[in-house]
Amino acid sequence: MLTQISWRSLGAAAVLMAVVAQAQAYTEHTDRASFTAAQPSQYLYTFAAPNIVSILSYAQGDLADVSTVGGDPHGQAQGSNVGGSSGGSIDNFKPLRFDFLQPIYGFAFDDFDLTPDESPVVSVSFADGSSFTHVLGTVSTAFTPLFYGVSSAVALTRVEVFSSDAGFDYQPGNRANLVGNVTLGVTAVPEPPSMVLGAVGLALTLFVRGRRRSSRSRSAG
Repeated sequence: MLTQISWRSLGAAAVLMAVVAQAQAYTEHTDRASFTAAQPSQYLYTFAAPNIVSILSYAQGDLADVSTVGGDPHGQAQGSNVGGSSGGSIDNFKPLRFDFLQPIYGFAFDDFDLTPDESPVVSVSFADGSSFTHVLGTVSTAFTPLFYGVSSAVALTRVEVFSSDAGFDYQPGNRANLVGNVTLGVTAVPEPPSMVLGAVGLALTLFVRGRRRSSRSRSAG
């Protein structure tokens, strides 16, 4: 029969395994080659300007809704890229949001509107309720494309992108943002086996320690 200490050990182990699994559920990519290797089934989008962009789709159905945070319920195409929209006009100073309508396990893009003193900010949300926000790097030469991609074992539900002053408060509104070569991947990425095994090992260690403490307590009593 499991003692209270053993149950606590099991509970702690379960929490630890969940934290480790969540932390390893996604991989970020700084080049398109590694993203493509993780997402062999993908859909690349270029945009025809000028044009409203509201849905990313393919022959089997809609994949993502494209909207502007604090602006219009769609984006605006500019050249072969897409940015924000307010009042029916281009507004790249507001975040661009992609809400996924089908299971999506990878998202990638090139940011084309950067100068050396600004950084893109990316927020990613997942179907398990987790999320993260990362500030990406800067470019050394103005308007050099900066690639970013994320692949995941858990389906993505939303991605938001905007640009901010580098090293400042990382808030939207001060810098323009324009993304292109938007790519959606539909391949679920398995979690790294080594991390899963490590979590299991730590969980077993906690359990065994709990049993030993319980045995010593009974012997002392």
